[in-house]
Amino acid sequence: MAIPYVMPKLAMAMNEGTINEWLVQEGDFVAKAQPLASIETEKVAYDVESPEEGYIRFVAQPGDIVPCGELVATFCESEAELAEISAAAPIVGATLANTAATEDALATASAAAVPASAAPAPGVTASSAGGRIIASPLAKKIAADNALDLRTLAGSGPQGRIVKRDVLAALERGVPAAAPFASGAARELARIPMAGMRKTIAGRMTQSLQSTAQLSSGWESDITDLLAARKKFVSREQQLGTRVSVNAFIVKAMVYAIRRVPIANSCQEGDDIVIYDNINMGVAVSLPGVSEYDSGLVVAVLRNVERMGLVDIDREMKALVERVRNGQGTADDLSGATITLSSTAGIAPPGLMSTPVLNLPNAALVGPSTAVEKAVVRDGELVVRTMMPVSFTFDHRMLDGEPAARFMNALHEALENPELMLA
Repeated sequence: MAIPYVMPKLAMAMNEGTINEWLVQEGDFVAKAQPLASIETEKVAYDVESPEEGYIRFVAQPGDIVPCGELVATFCESEAELAEISAAAPIVGATLANTAATEDALATASAAAVPASAAPAPGVTASSAGGRIIASPLAKKIAADNALDLRTLAGSGPQGRIVKRDVLAALERGVPAAAPFASGAARELARIPMAGMRKTIAGRMTQSLQSTAQLSSGWESDITDLLAARKKFVSREQQLGTRVSVNAFIVKAMVYAIRRVPIANSCQEGDDIVIYDNINMGVAVSLPGVSEYDSGLVVAVLRNVERMGLVDIDREMKALVERVRNGQGTADDLSGATITLSSTAGIAPPGLMSTPVLNLPNAALVGPSTAVEKAVVRDGELVVRTMMPVSFTFDHRMLDGEPAARFMNALHEALENPELMLA
């Protein structure tokens, strides 16, 4: 008897997943716990194991976005059952890595089973058949690499899908990369799909701004003494096993400030404001996007930082960021933040004061930026000090101006007097 395999729910906030890659071939016998597929949730890709054993038939294909609980594959008890199910409902999906041979074979088999009314008429392109370009990931990649406009092509795959052979044939025919442009008209350099991570980021940023009463304030903190304190740790790098970063000091300073103004470490749950005792520090991490022109962003979570010393914070934070950037982050690594640190230091121009967007459902976010040496007055004398811009974004529904000001003052105090945070 065939056993359905549905899109698994890999995280509490997951509503849908993308099949990045099947790790087995169509029709293979798959053992239980064998690596089955790479599935991308909103910001993380997981290699999932097979929950069953049997001969596999794909329903979803690489690139498909499938809601949790909907069918993506079927396990069959025998090859005969696989053949029977496939004959009744022909395979439409691609297989492992969308390789050329597999894609062509499946497209040919599927095209034969698709009713004539479902495929576009000869000469009708994907764009004229419905507006949305329907193409396999491999076809899209080859087209992008060769600056080929998929809107000029007609697909020979199932239901007019553009597959690899369509793109290669177009390149051989010398189909123009794009429609000619009038003199002075805008010319595309790249087109980035608003999908996957980019779609998630866009949705969350919009939701954050539309659903909260955000306010950003900024100031400069003199971190000259902080940098001097850091040098002492850096000089012991070999002994400590890590080169302590400025961000580790900032995390400690945030812990100092939270202990004095606990409501900054809070989140909204329904009609309640939940103030947390432990501090799970969300750390904004930049990731590569879908192309050289794009970028990604996730918030990795360093848990219980209030229990950690400066060196432990530095080690754990670096290990966390490395896991996430290498695609090895877990659901726990990317959920449960109670406050967020989003640093642009070393990336933004010196002295930049920003207005970072809240990481929902957190009530607060600290955004330090690139420090710069400035002439400032200290004890009536003009001296050169290293000044770091700091932004504080908070949800005015949860934090009024008075506690927000007290938090900023406590954070400023710790940054300018590192002995306070290290006591």
